[in-house]
Amino acid sequence: MDSAKKLRKEKTKWESSGDWEEASKREDEFHKERIRHKSATITGGVRITGGSAKNIIIDIPKTTRPLTDRMKVRAFDILQKDILNRTILDLYAGTGSFGIEALSRGAKEATLVDASKQAFRILEKNVAKTGFSSKTEVVKSKVDEYLSKAIKREDEFEIIFMDPPYKLFNTKKLSKMEETINMASKLLPLKKKFKGVLIIKHPKRYPLEKLAFEHLDILETFKFGLNSVTFLIVKKEKKS
Repeated sequence: MDSAKKLRKEKTKWESSGDWEEASKREDEFHKERIRHKSATITGGVRITGGSAKNIIIDIPKTTRPLTDRMKVRAFDILQKDILNRTILDLYAGTGSFGIEALSRGAKEATLVDASKQAFRILEKNVAKTGFSSKTEVVKSKVDEYLSKAIKREDEFEIIFMDPPYKLFNTKKLSKMEETINMASKLLPLKKKFKGVLIIKHPKRYPLEKLAFEHLDILETFKFGLNSVTFLIVKKEKKS
């Protein structure tokens, strides 16, 4: 496993440099090396931390970096009762950990979106395992394509969670992430009393504050090792 250890060190070096596209390539190499040596990248599963499905373990697609228990507990401690009877959109869903956790804690319904065939199968399995099939729509689609169609349909979600892959956090091309977040924000209930919240997991060093948001302001960022979770809320209307 010497080669895998070397790749892990190189991946950490590139993450520290802020070049997330290169870090993603290194991580892909690391996963391939682990698989070649017949050693699982991630073993076991992810635990639902609260609500009706508490302590149920859901499966993880290969190479997925799911939300940790600390991240989920922190996020839902902030949301608290705001999760009750809300509609959830989980983008780059992977395990579906956020959306399923939200349903477990009282959300009304959730839509889980991921382009991966393997993730799609595991999402359907995890939803069935936790008993939320009737409250969940699992969509196999690229996120940008899904958002374009959802905007045309005038779909609406009260809480949106995004966990994009590292390769999308290119510090030299901020416009791509900026566009995706702005598209997603158009699905929030901008004109209602509860205008919604968008939550994004991202590399700690990624300059989210440099992005130009059409409808959102950064509320707060919480750091967890190399990653952060940021809450964005709808901008207050300017009084004339």
